[in-house]
Amino acid sequence: MTPLTTERLEIRNFSVDDAPALREIILQYQASEHAAYDHVWPTSVDEIRDVAEWFASGDAFLTVCLRASGQMIGYVALNPVEGRDHQSRGFAQVCDLGYCFNFDHHGRGYATEACQAVIGRAFDELGADRVTAGTAAANAPSCSLLARLGFRRLEERTASFRSAADGTPIEFLAYSFALDRADWIGASTPY
Repeated sequence: MTPLTTERLEIRNFSVDDAPALREIILQYQASEHAAYDHVWPTSVDEIRDVAEWFASGDAFLTVCLRASGQMIGYVALNPVEGRDHQSRGFAQVCDLGYCFNFDHHGRGYATEACQAVIGRAFDELGADRVTAGTAAANAPSCSLLARLGFRRLEERTASFRSAADGTPIEFLAYSFALDRADWIGASTPY
């Protein structure tokens, strides 16, 4: 994939050399209150290197780096999936968006800037009709990010990715969101 450049960021394919920065991000995330709402990530040096190698093998997972320093501060995932267009009852090109950023860089607009660039690529280059995302209702920063990006909440459901020590599923309220091409074109500021 051709790298994306924004005012402050470079968004590019992963390389194995990104493993140490990815591990720092994952360790922060796994220690956070939001980790209970997601799958368990591996955290050992070898496991994270394997994850970085897998991310580097395709175009779905992209590193987000500061242009000024080249420091990796997060990643954005954009996974094409086949979806049903509820209005025409036909099939539409749908991409699912995910993201995770180093906590030391939260609150500076980097996630918004990176996601806008990646969503623009989904609509402009990949021909997506819709971009979807999901997050826990309790993850207020993620819900706010999706709202800033123009996503609308579609549904809520009970979800579970982890179990407590006694084996009981850890259930939580999950939201699904969508952003359609027409809404993006009408409201976005491309990078």
